[in-house]
Amino acid sequence: MGARSTNPTQSFIDDFYRSGTDAVTPFTPVPTSASGAFAAWGAGGGGGEEGCRGGGGGCAIGTLTLDAGNYTFIVGSSGAPHEGSSAGFGGAPARAHNGGGGGGYSGIFAGDLTPYSFKGYDGSNSQDPSPNRDTAHAAAIMLAGGGGAGSQEPTANIGGGGGGGTNGDQAPPGQGGGGTQSAGGAGGPGNAFNGSDGGKLIGGWGADSGGPGSGGGGGGYYGGGSGGASTGNGVEAAGGGSGYINPPFGSVTLTTGDPGRNPTSGGAALPGNPYYPGSAGNGGHGDPNANVTAGAFVIGPYSGGSISVTPPGGSPSPVPTSGQAFNTAGKYLLVVS
Repeated sequence: MGARSTNPTQSFIDDFYRSGTDAVTPFTPVPTSASGAFAAWGAGGGGGEEGCRGGGGGCAIGTLTLDAGNYTFIVGSSGAPHEGSSAGFGGAPARAHNGGGGGGYSGIFAGDLTPYSFKGYDGSNSQDPSPNRDTAHAAAIMLAGGGGAGSQEPTANIGGGGGGGTNGDQAPPGQGGGGTQSAGGAGGPGNAFNGSDGGKLIGGWGADSGGPGSGGGGGGYYGGGSGGASTGNGVEAAGGGSGYINPPFGSVTLTTGDPGRNPTSGGAALPGNPYYPGSAGNGGHGDPNANVTAGAFVIGPYSGGSISVTPPGGSPSPVPTSGQAFNTAGKYLLVVS
């Protein structure tokens, strides 16, 4: 560059247009939040051995604002049949002898929590370690509870409680309790064994003596209690898990699913809603657990920042601003940028 001009106007022009090490720093976009419609349906509870039906999953529908960063959402596993012994996502417990497994909750948490299992009790009564569940529970943003499972009752008049909603539904008459906003549902009484209580993000595991068994509680913000185990055709159905909304993130309506008994027979909450993906959250119909379905998580139309989702075992993929539904059980990483 030549000598600097002594003319003030020319000096200003030279300074403005100079290049090299004095070049203007490129503009970096500032991360922004994404706002829009979100919905979740908990999974349906499993049906029992002799015809008892699982409760339907609850739903959570409303608007959320998510700041730039990482989030984890869960699509709850459908309640296990009485022949199954594997725990599912969303705090869904395995079956216990002739009782079905509870349905898992569906919903979203702040942070990348994908290293956690988010599963329920399995056949050996183990679970996701409580420190993980405590951390995830404190990070919950929006949840829809899973339906409680049915057991061995040979009637459609007795079945699992529906998932929450603000509270999960209690299984009749006086069996596994529904999860609430502050505690898990109580385990139901039985003449062989009492059921187990639900807990943070986990349904109670059905009592199993190696003979009589009972239905497992639905997963939720607080899970439903399992039914008590009785000899003969005792009443052994489980309660549904509760839903949840963390108010600073938005406004959501929580609706309880249908209980697994006549006349509603375990249907998902609000199946006529425009965000309902078509088959989520239905309770199982006895043996062989017919029609039971997993939960769902739905991103509706949104604006602001961009959203990408990494599905289980997959790669990140952008979510269109028109939205997208996810109804394969598992844990997903969501990133707002």
